[in-house]
Amino acid sequence: MADRRMTFTAPAVPRSVVLQHDRAPRMPWWGAALLIFAASRVVTTGLFLWVWSLATPLSRAGAHPSFLDLVSAWDGQWYWFIAQNGYPSVLPLTTSGTVDTNQWAFLPVYPYLSKALGFGLGDWRVPALAVSIAAGFGAAVLLGALLLPRIGTGRALFAVALMSCSPLAFMFQTTYAESLGLLLLLAALVLADRGRYLAAVPVALVLAFTRPGILALALAVGLQLVIRFVRARRGGPALPGVQLAAGSVLALVCAAAGFAWIGVAALATGRPDAYFATESAWRALWMPASSISLFEPWLFAADFWADRVVGAAAASWVAPVFLVVTVAGFGAFLLSPWARRLGGTVRLWGASYALYLLAVFFPQSSVFRLLMPMAPLAGAITPRSVPARAVVLLGSIGLQALWLWVCYGPVQDYWTVP
Repeated sequence: MADRRMTFTAPAVPRSVVLQHDRAPRMPWWGAALLIFAASRVVTTGLFLWVWSLATPLSRAGAHPSFLDLVSAWDGQWYWFIAQNGYPSVLPLTTSGTVDTNQWAFLPVYPYLSKALGFGLGDWRVPALAVSIAAGFGAAVLLGALLLPRIGTGRALFAVALMSCSPLAFMFQTTYAESLGLLLLLAALVLADRGRYLAAVPVALVLAFTRPGILALALAVGLQLVIRFVRARRGGPALPGVQLAAGSVLALVCAAAGFAWIGVAALATGRPDAYFATESAWRALWMPASSISLFEPWLFAADFWADRVVGAAAASWVAPVFLVVTVAGFGAFLLSPWARRLGGTVRLWGASYALYLLAVFFPQSSVFRLLMPMAPLAGAITPRSVPARAVVLLGSIGLQALWLWVCYGPVQDYWTVP
């Protein structure tokens, strides 16, 4: 019997159509990164408007704040005050005679840059907000540039989306220095990752006077050089002497710049301990016996928060266990296959910055936004399937909404400050 099954042949596509399709312009990866960040700003603006509508007399921002009041609260007020008044030559004192909280705890690039760009506008908050948003666009492109050679375009762009929609993402639309600091950090990491150490020096110097953390960059660059040197001695890729010298210059400049603001404060006030006295004043809001000592704040904070969550009886063992598990868990993450594919520069930065936070920072309500410099590690969080990626992004947006509601909505407590 003859085979009566029917076969279908696809119609021939004219060569002109094929050539036209091949020549169709494709959006470059950096254009996609900018588009992703722009879309995320629409989402964050909507969330801001939502919590703005929920403001009550119980809200920390008041019952009827303007939108600019909302995005320039807390530290934003301090940056505005610096732009208007500069830094005190005499440290303010409390009624008990100790140093009071003051501007020396904040670095000058962001407020003065915003003031310079807003010359004649009258309201410092408008150019300050523009600087934050513009820096966010730049950070999106630089994050893609840092990760793309390691994990490919798709994963790098997802990392950009995750940074742009993360619980921390509303900081890109506040008058805080975090956005500008992240832009400068990513620029320095991109240059260091490509071995362009001398080009990173001016970027690092500006970063040192924008946001804390330059000492962590010094450690990361130093470790990178040591690892490259050891591998070269063992027959690995060569480390030219010029690059070794240039990288050493960058590491030393970062280390020196990490202490520069301490010297500036001392010279301006005539008090060698001006910066440390100021930091102690801010820390005294949390620690009764305030002091500047390495790693101690985390031990105190672990006990402080454990006491409020599980009670004083269990806090004595819950606090140290929590600290050990957190540190070990982060270390295991950096050693995982997902993090290893990000390359040495990103992982060394993550480890160095984590060590820096453990050494000098008191973990309170600001601990989450201080994790923004960890943005390159977002490249390790990339599910394979599109639905899973959508779930991750939607979960991040949901957490961003929750944090905004806690910070600006009808809630008021000592831990509801970003």
